[in-house]
Amino acid sequence: MATEQSTVPDLNTPPFSRLFVLCGRQVTAAALEECFAPYGTVEQCHIVQDQATGQSKGIGFVKFQKTSQAARALKEADGKHIEPEPKPIRVEIASSTIESKPLDCLRLKVKCPAELDTDAVKAEFSKVSAVNSVQLVPDKKSPGNNVAYLTFESFLDAALAFETAKPEHKAKFAKIKPRKVSLESQPQETKGFFRPFTRRRSSSMLPPTKLTVLCSSTLTQNQIWRLFDIIPGLVNCSVSHDGGSMGTATVTYNNAQSAKYAREKLHKFEYPIGEKIVVRDGAE
Repeated sequence: MATEQSTVPDLNTPPFSRLFVLCGRQVTAAALEECFAPYGTVEQCHIVQDQATGQSKGIGFVKFQKTSQAARALKEADGKHIEPEPKPIRVEIASSTIESKPLDCLRLKVKCPAELDTDAVKAEFSKVSAVNSVQLVPDKKSPGNNVAYLTFESFLDAALAFETAKPEHKAKFAKIKPRKVSLESQPQETKGFFRPFTRRRSSSMLPPTKLTVLCSSTLTQNQIWRLFDIIPGLVNCSVSHDGGSMGTATVTYNNAQSAKYAREKLHKFEYPIGEKIVVRDGAE
């Protein structure tokens, strides 16, 4: 079983192969692995425990051998129940531990000959995946060749294309490029990670990217950073203490969707055990 392996796999290889799971405190590592094993080879599965008490924090991580296995698990396991917990689990892509800039789970960057146009590139990759769009740009490092950026219909489509691409394509997931948030579309960098808003908002009502966190004064900036970095897009975290039992932190994401998701999932989360944090919109 993966939970009994003595060797620790590279958590970032291949990319997007590790999942974060909100599963409840009664779920064991063995039960978590049993739930995710049908989707592929589980290299590592563990439950986060409180260092002081040894009790589960209701958070787990599952590392797969392949990106496509993680993508399929993300698609099919989210919302399932693991006994004896009554609440359904929530599954998301775990943040990379090494990438300074987040990668886009829907976009691939591939090398291709200059004679191939966008239709030819799209046709080749459409054999295994649903391709939404292709953008070609000259390869500055290799004259006579192009770099193609392919956007896929889903994370699973991108993962399958990544794994089946020819070696000469040197396929890899593209870094998220900054985009202006328009009223007619959601930020591209949040697609595949979170569910989109169900209605659009006026510019004066755009949701915030900053959150205020009321928490135990015993928590350090590093501990708060690691907690909120579970949700992709965290760019800053600052903590202040007034000498009392409560501390205040301000966390900032690079997109409003991530901030919204963090507020929904971490508000009233017990950290440390027995002390609930309070997460509010905006910076105080």
